[in-house]
Formats: sequence, C-alpha cells, structure tokens
Amino acid sequence: MKVLAARRRDAEDIRFLVDHLKLHNADAVVALCAQVFPEEPVPDRARMISERSGAGRLGRGRSYDGGHD
Repeated sequence: MKVLAARRRDAEDIRFLVDHLKLHNADAVVALCAQVFPEEPVPDRARMISERSGAGRLGRGRSYDGGHD
C-alpha cells in the first residue's frame, strides 16, 4: 500500500520494506505490488519511489524475483 500511494513521506517505510523483503530492483517491487493488489494499477511514480528507496541498488543480497520462496 505504501508503494501504491508512492508519497515522498512514505520513502523511509518503503526503504525498510525493500530491505526486509530483499527486493533486488524496482521491477521486483512493482511485480510484488501487482501480485498482492491485482485490481489496483501500479502507478509510474511507484517505480520512481521504489528506485529512490533503494530497490535499484546493486548487491546487498537482494533476492526477491516476484515468485514464491
């Protein structure tokens, strides 16, 4: 829900979630949102805020690829 809202004030919460879920890039964040909220369109700004919140960083063991563990 934080990513779908994509508000600047949510950036710290999104950063925490990205790290906690080990999301490896913005595509993984958007894919997870689409999976969890299939009826909600994922706005373009969601990708931007995801990248700014750290999902675009390389390394650090990011492993989520949109599938199930």
